This record gives sequence, structure tokens and C-alpha cells, in this order.
Amino acid sequence: MGIQNKTDRQKFSRLRQSLVHLSHEIRQLIEPSLSNKPVIKGSVYELKRRCGKPGCKCAQGQLHGRMVVSASEKGKTRLRVIPHGLLVEVQSKVRRYQELRRARARVVEVHRRMLHIMDEMEAMRREEIPQSGKKQSRSEH
Repeated sequence: MGIQNKTDRQKFSRLRQSLVHLSHEIRQLIEPSLSNKPVIKGSVYELKRRCGKPGCKCAQGQLHGRMVVSASEKGKTRLRVIPHGLLVEVQSKVRRYQELRRARARVVEVHRRMLHIMDEMEAMRREEIPQSGKKQSRSEH
């Protein structure tokens, strides 16, 4: 018979609109995953340190700096030195990786929200089997 109450019909319509909007968002979030461009897991930053030589400038506080990628591998943080001349390329690949991970996390949130809306819409549409006026005895089954 469908949803009869005007308030419920309006709520159902809003839920349906939300579901459509979220499905569009999912399509946009999945788009970066379809690319075949390479990515590098981790974060880029400058690592400054002393070399340990007593006459070096780092002994007076001017530390040596190298750009590195920091990433977790098998539960441990690993640092990889970025070769000279590849910083921009590596940063770009790391940025793409981070965007993919953010998009993935958002997909999980959106799917969770979509399932909640779908459950709510189902509950609003669910009907019980109408009871007949007369009770049936066991022998009539």
C-alpha cells in the first residue's frame, strides 16, 4: 500500500535524495583509484642530523639536511632518502598516495551512512502480513 502519512512521505523523499547525493559522492571518490599513475606510501620531510665529525659545521649547530620519505613497513617506521633531483616527483607520488588513502577513508564513512539510510527507508516501507478475522486451528494448516 505504500507510505500513507504525508510527514513520512516527505521524510522518505529526503532519505532518497540523501542516498542519491551520497552515491554521486562515491563515484567522485572512486575516480582517483581508477588512475594508473604510480604512488609512494609515506610522508616527505627534511631530516636534519649531525655527522659526528668534530670539525664539521654540524658540530656548531648547522645540521646536515636530507629529504626523506617516512613510511610504516611491517609495523616499523622506515626512512628512505630521496635522491637529489627526484624531490618534486616523489612529493607528487606521495601526495597521490595520501589522496587515495583519504578518499578510501571517506568511502567507508559514506558507505556506512548509505547503509543507515537504506535501513531506515526499508523500515519505513516494511509491512506485516494482514491477520485474517478468523483464527485457524492446527488442523487447518
